[in-house]
Amino acid sequence: MTVNVLVILMALIGLLGLGISLGVYAHAGPLLKRGVRTSARCVAIGQVAAGSMLLLEYTPQDGPARQYTVGPYVFPPVQVGGRLDVIYDPKRPQEVSLPERLPKGTRGLVVVMAVSGAVLVASVTWIVIVVRG
Repeated sequence: MTVNVLVILMALIGLLGLGISLGVYAHAGPLLKRGVRTSARCVAIGQVAAGSMLLLEYTPQDGPARQYTVGPYVFPPVQVGGRLDVIYDPKRPQEVSLPERLPKGTRGLVVVMAVSGAVLVASVTWIVIVVRG
């Protein structure tokens, strides 16, 4: 591989890492900061090619009941009528996650964003210098 192909590949990796970490941070950050834990009831189980999808229903403190789909599971952790804990954002109750699917904190995400951004900037700078040079 030539240096130019490697630099373009590094730019794409940096962009992908930055995009994924920003997306996770945007979803997980508010849930980690102000999330409210509540119990959700499984109201239905559906089948997809990869396994079972659970339809969970939870009720935010200041609003009507909401539903959240989670899965796929090879072995669902609950059956219809069973309960699972969820965490939702009280400012945006449609933002919800299972506690075990959230990162422990945002420090690692910030580090990944910074490293990915630095790789992206360095790669783009290299590309611009090579194109102009």
